[in-house]
Amino acid sequence: MKHNRPSRTAQFVALGRALADAGFSHVPEFRDPTARVFLTEKGKRNLAKAEQAAQNPRRSFGMARVSAWADLIALRTAVIDSAVREAIAGGAKQFVILGAGYDGRAWRMPELSGVKVFEVDHPATQREKQKHLDMLPPATGEIFFVPMDFAGQSLDAALEVAGHNRSLPTCWLWEGVVMYLTHEAVRSTLVNIAGRSAPASTLIVNYHTAHRRFVAKLILRLIGEPQISSWSPEEMAALLRSVGFVVQQDSGMADWNSQFAQSKAKVERAPYMRVAVARV
Repeated sequence: MKHNRPSRTAQFVALGRALADAGFSHVPEFRDPTARVFLTEKGKRNLAKAEQAAQNPRRSFGMARVSAWADLIALRTAVIDSAVREAIAGGAKQFVILGAGYDGRAWRMPELSGVKVFEVDHPATQREKQKHLDMLPPATGEIFFVPMDFAGQSLDAALEVAGHNRSLPTCWLWEGVVMYLTHEAVRSTLVNIAGRSAPASTLIVNYHTAHRRFVAKLILRLIGEPQISSWSPEEMAALLRSVGFVVQQDSGMADWNSQFAQSKAKVERAPYMRVAVARV
């Protein structure tokens, strides 16, 4: 991402969650009321246009694309939410979100009550997010904002200053970030994570198995956030194992579609997206 500008892909993800919350996805129980709060003015206009178009059957042009984006984000969110709940139920006392963007879990997940939540992200994105916090209900967990640039700063040092306790079990979430980093940067961050992970800690990693289609790649490059890396499930499992994590589950879009949307979502264009859940 560009140095002094909030992440635009994080804004697109917030719009996807807002669309899903408005009922445009095939995930029937999806709810994320925080997403609307973080939308840019353009995002709010796009959401309003979609809601208006949904009221008029003649204005179906583009709605399939709207639904597809809402499905993709809703399914990814749903599978990660499930993994987070399991980690907290399994004893995690801290929740670290790497590249938090406009994540709303600290405000919408009751399971995080009494949990310390560390949101780690680029300072520009974090500043923009914090402008909207007074529009949200009280957080369920105790939130600590940790500004840092993954490409040039130490995660270990940043979390130490923020008060993360390496002796307590932690649930780590790395969603929507790995694909934008080099293999070296990913491994370096994982080493930091492993060094701060007490027994019973869980790591949830969202990654891509292949580069996106040409048009998507071009758009990401034009907005200054190009996809850099991809991993096979075997490569990701080997990398995690090399730093002390054992993969318990690795699933993809088709699995999530079956589990959360009765296979009704149109996600054929996103088979590259996966989530691995690993434990110390």
